[in-house]
Amino acid sequence: MTSPTLTRRILYFIGFMLLQNFSVVILSVDQILGIQMSQLAYAIVISLVFLAVMVYFIRQYQHQIQAYNPRGFGLNLSMKGKISWIILTVVGVYIFLMVVTPLLPAGNAENQVEINKLFRQQALGITLYGAVLAPIIEELLYRGIFMNFFWNKQGRKYDILAVVISGLLFGLLHEPQLSLYLLVYSGIGMAFGALYLKTKDIRCNMIAHILYNSVTFLAMFATM
Repeated sequence: MTSPTLTRRILYFIGFMLLQNFSVVILSVDQILGIQMSQLAYAIVISLVFLAVMVYFIRQYQHQIQAYNPRGFGLNLSMKGKISWIILTVVGVYIFLMVVTPLLPAGNAENQVEINKLFRQQALGITLYGAVLAPIIEELLYRGIFMNFFWNKQGRKYDILAVVISGLLFGLLHEPQLSLYLLVYSGIGMAFGALYLKTKDIRCNMIAHILYNSVTFLAMFATM
């Protein structure tokens, strides 16, 4: 089966990105409704919304790799040999951050500032979102769906383009302005992109991203 035309792929992906971005509005549900929600109620509400988005993206991803999948994504479900690549990716990302952090301006990226603010208000729900739900959704969209829509050809040139462009999109998601933080987030996205091309298993990306984000949220709890 052939791939959809480039125009259709671009339009589909823009639609997926808009859905992902609009769904984030639910994180301010208590402010939108003008009520003080309990930690549990807030966690349940945002979980239901993001689980719905997650299921939709999973179905879209599965449909893609069944209809057009020349790279063979998702065909090898064995985790043999993949755990080491997951660990190497997470460790590599933290080494990268250790190197670049002293070069960054004081303070935090815009994305992290907003997360910190929400965390102080709804720690349980924001942790569930940031440590588990968001990593799964982002990997499905910016690695799984993106790499099978675009650059799905064999060759070093296509590998590099897939990793770099998916990383840049990931960076813009977290820091939608020109700054050093954009380069940092893009670098992290490129590391996850390389992991996906290496393992061809989106589950590995989900695990690596969850591990990375979970450490961040553990540090946030430690400083409460």
